[in-house]
Amino acid sequence: MPIYIEYGLDFDNNKFGFGKSAEIENADGTEYRTKMSIKLKNKRYYFRVWVFNKVFILSCNGFERINKSKHNFKIVVGIEGEIKQDENNL
Repeated sequence: MPIYIEYGLDFDNNKFGFGKSAEIENADGTEYRTKMSIKLKNKRYYFRVWVFNKVFILSCNGFERINKSKHNFKIVVGIEGEIKQDENNL
């Protein structure tokens, strides 16, 4: 189950624009957003710019452009990974 933690300008998920959000993506495609701290393993970093319905992503995998049905504005740096399971972080 992938987890995305994003820092930056995001009026959709941060009341004042700047902040941090974490998105947990379930196997069925649904998403859950939280403000809690999550420790990650298998980290991958990315930079994402979302303007209207166009999303531009620059990561270690290269450059990608995606069209979304929803209009939004974001400029974020993100970390993708999986939940790190140990006795201190369940």
